[in-house]
Amino acid sequence: MSWFAYVDESESDQRRDPGVYLLGAALVPASVMEQARDVLRGLLLPGQRKLHWHNESDKRRRLIAETVCQMEALHVVVVRDCLDTERTERRRRKCLERLLVELDSRGVERVYVEARQRKQNEADLLMLDALRSQRVVGRALRMYHVPGPGEPLLWLPDAVIGSVTADRLGEPDYLEVLRPLVELISIGA
Repeated sequence: MSWFAYVDESESDQRRDPGVYLLGAALVPASVMEQARDVLRGLLLPGQRKLHWHNESDKRRRLIAETVCQMEALHVVVVRDCLDTERTERRRRKCLERLLVELDSRGVERVYVEARQRKQNEADLLMLDALRSQRVVGRALRMYHVPGPGEPLLWLPDAVIGSVTADRLGEPDYLEVLRPLVELISIGA
């Protein structure tokens, strides 16, 4: 079975949970990708371009978590908990390095990451090249940057990361729904 990974990022609440950065991947089998996209698009409210956990109400978050739980996908979330003085890009780099190794070890060959600025996207690709040259990941692993509103499967890791963040902040209900499908990997400084 071919699996594709869809990756999104978030920082936790820097006031209540400082120094925490999360990078998550939804691993989706190729055979269900179109069906999953349709289900996710069906959750959009009038005028919404994409699902974004941060902007949703408690009721909608529950609906999203329950919907994600019913989908055929697995989730890997790398959590970096470090000094809040560490730059965000370093946090991301450390999380991405670990996530790419995890995805490669699971046989994922295509990784779709929510696009950011051009220079930031290029830095991601340089990291992948470095990991390949160090033989930490295989040559088959490919990374593509895509806009969030255009790819509903990127909304999956956003929801899962949102549920992990909520759990860290004392609201475990969302993650409890998703926990059987989520592998959390913590990395420190």
